[in-house]
Amino acid sequence: MEGDKYEMNKIMTHLRDNYELPYHGSNGNKCQILVAPELVPVVETMAKIGKVSTKVVIEDYSEIIKMEKANPLRIKSFSWNAYYDIDDIYGYLQNMSQLYPETAQVVVGGRSYEGRDILGLRIKSPTRNVKPTMFIESGIHAREWITPAATTYFINELLTSEDPKIQRLRNEFDWHIFPSVNPDGYHYSYTKDRMWRKTRSKSSARCYGADPNRNWDYNWQNYGTSKNPCDYQTYGGSKPFSEIETRSLSEYISKLDNLKGYVAFHSDAQMLLLPYSDSTEHDQYYDSLKIIGQTSLDYGFQVNKAKYMGPGTAAELLYQASGGSMDWVHQTLGIPLAFTYELRGLYFYWPPKRISEQGNEVTQMMLGLITEAANLGFY
Repeated sequence: MEGDKYEMNKIMTHLRDNYELPYHGSNGNKCQILVAPELVPVVETMAKIGKVSTKVVIEDYSEIIKMEKANPLRIKSFSWNAYYDIDDIYGYLQNMSQLYPETAQVVVGGRSYEGRDILGLRIKSPTRNVKPTMFIESGIHAREWITPAATTYFINELLTSEDPKIQRLRNEFDWHIFPSVNPDGYHYSYTKDRMWRKTRSKSSARCYGADPNRNWDYNWQNYGTSKNPCDYQTYGGSKPFSEIETRSLSEYISKLDNLKGYVAFHSDAQMLLLPYSDSTEHDQYYDSLKIIGQTSLDYGFQVNKAKYMGPGTAAELLYQASGGSMDWVHQTLGIPLAFTYELRGLYFYWPPKRISEQGNEVTQMMLGLITEAANLGFY
C-alpha cells in the first residue's frame, strides 16, 4: 500500500487486531502486508475508502516456499547453494571444529525453550596474547534465513581463505560467531511456518513465542513492540529477558573477556543500523561508528555493487524499536562498536543459488569494519 500514513496506519491497526498477518512492515508512505487470499478484498476495500493505493507484489508466496524446499542444488553435505535446518547448521559447526581443532571450538551461548543449545563457533588462532573479542549474532528472527547462511559462509572464509587480509581477521581477533540464536524459531520456520519470527515459548493459553529482538532489558516495551501475547510479530515478552534465549545469551556475552565489537545480522531492509534503535539522538560514538560503518559498506559495495542505506539509527532509517540486542550491548555493557546489518532480499526470500553472493558481501563488510575501527583506534 502507498499513500497517507495516517490512513495506512488505520488500515494496519484494524487488520492486526482482527486477523493474523504473517508479515507487515512500513517505511515512510509505503507499507507491505502478507495476507491470506480471502483477505485481499478486505484490504482493497479499506484502501479504497482511505484513498490508499494497493499493488500485488507477490501473487502466491507459497510458490517461493516450494522453490526453497525443492532446490535441486541441495547436497547432503553442507553448502551455500541451499538453506539447511538447524541440526545441519550445528553439524557444520561441529565439523569445522574437528577439521580445525587448533583454531575453531564449538561453544554454547545459551539454551532455547525447547531445550536446544545455542551453538556458536569460537575462532581464535593459538597464542598467549590477549586478543580483542568480536561477537556476531545472527538469526535472532527465525524467518530471516539468509542471515545464518551468510554467517556460516563468513565462518568458512575465516577458516579456509588464502587471502592474507582475511587470514589477518582470523589471526588477530577472538571471534564468537552464532549463526542462529533462535534455534527453536528457525526450526519451526523451516518445517512448519515459513514466516515465523519469534521464539517458541508458550506465551498464553493459545499463543506462542516472543520477539527475541524486543526482549532485551533496554527501554523495554517503549517503541515498536506489542504487549499482546498473540501478536504474530513484535510481542516483547512478559518482562525483559522473559525468553531463555535472550537471558542466557546475555549472560554469555557479559562474561566475554576483552569484548570490543558486537555485530547483528538481520534481513532484508538492505541497510546498516547504529545505536540506538529507538532514538534519533546520537551519542558520543555515533560519528565514529558512522565512519566505520560507511567504510564497511564501501567494502561490501565492491563485491556486487549493491547499495545499502545508512549508516544511521533505525529510527532515522527504518522505524523505532526498543528492547533490541544491539542497544543493550552498547548501553548496558558499554561496548562502543555495535552494528546491525540488514542484508538483502525480498520479503525474507533470497535465492539459494545466490547465498554466496551475500556471503562475500558480509566477508568484505567485516573486513572494512575491522580495518576502519583499527584506523580510529578502537583496539
